[in-house]
Amino acid sequence: MDNYSLSRITIGDVMRELAKYAQVPRIENAFNLAAKSLWAEYAELGTALVLEDSMNYFLRAFPHPVNKLIRAAGVENLTSSSVIEFYINDSEFFSKKGNALQGLVFIKENMQHHAVFADECIVEKIQYYLRAIDVYTPEIINDLFSMLQIPHSTHTSLNLARPNTEILFLK
Repeated sequence: MDNYSLSRITIGDVMRELAKYAQVPRIENAFNLAAKSLWAEYAELGTALVLEDSMNYFLRAFPHPVNKLIRAAGVENLTSSSVIEFYINDSEFFSKKGNALQGLVFIKENMQHHAVFADECIVEKIQYYLRAIDVYTPEIINDLFSMLQIPHSTHTSLNLARPNTEILFLK
């Protein structure tokens, strides 16, 4: 085989040939895996327990006087409009941290809407909200990835993007 022939071989060619003999890992985005896992939990079991655990983690990790009220009311009953009502007197906290809680509620509401109307690509929508939450509170996404057992690099900086979101994943 000459050098010209070798230069025309693509990674896709190699991966397709390897797949004939063994299960080959593929590169997948951690946010996409998390979105698929959240949707699968809701679609198969009708629950959003992982999201609700993330909401409870938020309420414990970021102290605020109204968090006790939210916990007492129960995160399973939380709506996006009630989040605004709880934090209405503290717009600074809401704009810096509270948006993460509302993003988690948006994910849950979108899954409920999709289950009834099926009018949008739900995995992409969930992924969008997860990335937005990562901008405000990367700790929430670190915890979510840990709960879902998705390999991830710890991210704590609000100024830098999350490193290494592309991971090898066995189908």
